[in-house]
Amino acid sequence: MDFAIIASAAVSAITPFLVKGGEEISKGIGKDLWELIKKPFQSDKDKAIIAELEKTPDDLKVQGKVEVKLSDLLEADEETAEHISALLPVVQEEAKRVTILIQDSKNVVAGDQKINVEGDFIIGDK
Repeated sequence: MDFAIIASAAVSAITPFLVKGGEEISKGIGKDLWELIKKPFQSDKDKAIIAELEKTPDDLKVQGKVEVKLSDLLEADEETAEHISALLPVVQEEAKRVTILIQDSKNVVAGDQKINVEGDFIIGDK
């Protein structure tokens, strides 16, 4: 079992729910995965890493810290790793259904998610 891959996939799958906020993470399958991810983070230092991810879920450095630590923790808790692996396909499918609303932004979003853009939308520079 490759714990680094499981940890990376778990953090990637839960991030859209965390970015969306508490109302999404508190529902259904996202909540189940989030509880499994947090389960091995027992020390105060570990809990601080989780709190940092909750505060800034779109920060790639924070995501990386959580992935590395989660990988290490799952090595010692293979049962949780198995539960996360079993839940990942369902959560990944649910994450695809998250809607993103972009207003007055020049950000580019890649993927198969529905995107609503209000205002002028121009591709390329003027």
